[in-house]
Amino acid sequence: MDIRTSKMDKPIKKENFIHKISCRICGNSDLVKILDLGKMPLANAFLRKEDLGDPEPKFPLAIYFCKDCGLLQVLDIINPEILFKHYYYLTSTSKPLANHFIELGKNLVDRFIESKNDLVIDIGGNDAVLLNSIKNRCRVLNIEPAQNIAGISREKGVNTIDKFFTAELAEKIFKKYSFAKIVIASNVIAHIDDLKDILEGVKILIGDNGVFVFEVHWVANLMGLRGIGGFDQIYHEHLSYFSLLTLKKLIDQFGLKIFDIKLIPIHGQSLRVYVGKNCKILDSVKKFLKEEKNLGLDRIETYMDFTEKVERNKNELKNLLWGLKKENKKIVGYGAPAKGNTLLNYFQIDSKILDFIVDDSPLKQGLYTPGTHIPIFSSKKLRKEKPDYLLLLAWNYAESILKKEQKLRDKGVKFIIPIPKVKIV
Repeated sequence: MDIRTSKMDKPIKKENFIHKISCRICGNSDLVKILDLGKMPLANAFLRKEDLGDPEPKFPLAIYFCKDCGLLQVLDIINPEILFKHYYYLTSTSKPLANHFIELGKNLVDRFIESKNDLVIDIGGNDAVLLNSIKNRCRVLNIEPAQNIAGISREKGVNTIDKFFTAELAEKIFKKYSFAKIVIASNVIAHIDDLKDILEGVKILIGDNGVFVFEVHWVANLMGLRGIGGFDQIYHEHLSYFSLLTLKKLIDQFGLKIFDIKLIPIHGQSLRVYVGKNCKILDSVKKFLKEEKNLGLDRIETYMDFTEKVERNKNELKNLLWGLKKENKKIVGYGAPAKGNTLLNYFQIDSKILDFIVDDSPLKQGLYTPGTHIPIFSSKKLRKEKPDYLLLLAWNYAESILKKEQKLRDKGVKFIIPIPKVKIV
């Protein structure tokens, strides 16, 4: 059976899409829909000009709250072969993100690596920014399923396996390389439906003495509970939106324990979680769990309030943009991140509002945004066609972007920051 949305939407083959009815952490089926974004194109399904007239596949996108373990999650699962086998996201094109991973690599090596023979594995290591920065201090292995990105990783001299990480693959890696001192997964865990399989694989690789360090978006940031972050982090690649409360319930199932936690200023705010088998649990864990309870992350009422906040944000931004267009102002999008496509599609912001978008990734330049069909160019175009306003779709890097584009701002170009509250800078 095909699922259709309109005449210009491509039929969805059933082997490419499933709808789950139970929680991926605890198996509970008592789930409550929190926010329904309707049927959306895939956030990284950028289009070539010659494809603009073809039907696009669109999939349901909604988030659900589990009344048992508290996980906020997407239940409409897209075949990962479609999402990740050819990918447009490069870590190295974002200087703040690249610097973040270089610093993370240094910190982890300083803290946990004892000899050059120690092995560090990065699950979903993209174009190997982190591993490339530490490859002279230890053995490194990148598990990167996107074949085009894996090729870039290999060009940097980083040993790379272009497969999805599973417990079965972990067994093969262990037989060839033995135990890993560190397994890393940055913004990867949230992409995986079968969380129990990946934890089984990690447990094989770290054994009794290794550590698993991963970063995930923090659900409180998604909801803007501390004044940062917003709903546009919801898209089909992001299946789970974690709190430490929910992560502890997941990790505990495998005889492992979370022994340290840090809140880091990346993608708004993210969690960096440290997991091991025989590590001493630090005070940071207890303190953070208490803070999350104080924020209400274990209560459904907190999540229901989030829905109203999104609708207010939508109305405020659309009213601002349409008001500026009526004044004949030229508005351009800044950055073409995946999350920007959630905002553009749900808020119905297309080429009638944004003349074009600029992005520094060469993989995206010359393409068009999914669903809204806005052309993407290099930021050099801003030197030739000065807009009145720039809609900052990459809002999570606002500080560094505003600094980078100070010359444009000095010429009178203003930035619109859409999330969590609309403001003009």
